[in-house]
Amino acid sequence: MTKRIAYVELKTSQQTSPVPEHLIAPGYAVDLVQTEIRVTPVDAADLLLSDVAYGEAAMRAARNGYDGVLIGGVPDYGLAAVRATTDIPVVGSGEASLLAAAALGEKFSIVTIWPETMDFVYDRLLRDNPIGRQCISVRYVSTHAEQSTLAEDDNFLTQMKAGREHMIERILAEIELAVQDGAKSVILGCNCMSPVAEILAARSSVPIVDPTTAGYRQLETMIALGLRPARDPRMSLSERADLFAEMVQAADLSLGAGQEDCPVCVLHDDGTASCDLPASVPAEV
Repeated sequence: MTKRIAYVELKTSQQTSPVPEHLIAPGYAVDLVQTEIRVTPVDAADLLLSDVAYGEAAMRAARNGYDGVLIGGVPDYGLAAVRATTDIPVVGSGEASLLAAAALGEKFSIVTIWPETMDFVYDRLLRDNPIGRQCISVRYVSTHAEQSTLAEDDNFLTQMKAGREHMIERILAEIELAVQDGAKSVILGCNCMSPVAEILAARSSVPIVDPTTAGYRQLETMIALGLRPARDPRMSLSERADLFAEMVQAADLSLGAGQEDCPVCVLHDDGTASCDLPASVPAEV
């Protein structure tokens, strides 16, 4: 019988999972499960809302009979909460990447396409995982000023996904600075960087950890081994999944269900978004 895996991602117009077909072993199938709302983690408040949105989507996937769930965001939005509500394996792309990098060498770095204003999401990831102490630096490719271009068809994010040479060189430059910091391997700091992971790996002087690959491979292995989340036998599963669904429904009504699709938007200093959409549109972190 085919084992079904849910890849949880922000709500967009995308219809298929970003897990490459060549990664999926025979007997497994991957479906895209999207959040019901779109939110930009520009500060701690929106980071918490991202946790709720991802958490609800993952809980929904578990309720719908999937054999495992992969959180498709390096910050591992809602990971601990989801694990408290289900007995199926739930893997975070960020946590899986940290484990993979630590297995390659004592010290590693994160290189992300996003600017330093997003540092708090990486700070939390490293703080929440003891192995995060082995991360010696986080390096940021883009600048805060560049984010105002994200509403344009041709911007640093689309250029990166298309493998444009100047963006590849910018990322490689930060990777080599991470190597100078002492990193023995480098984690790509966003699942959106996965399309260029092989290009970067071929030209980097150290191993490159792709969060999509690391997360998916770990999840598939856990399912194959029949492993389940460890928990205190005195504690029953949380029954709050329905409450998460109600919270997301309320947030959807408040934010506006008719928002246009947008690959990513961020807030300006005056509180407006980069493409004149509501400030709740998503960042692909």
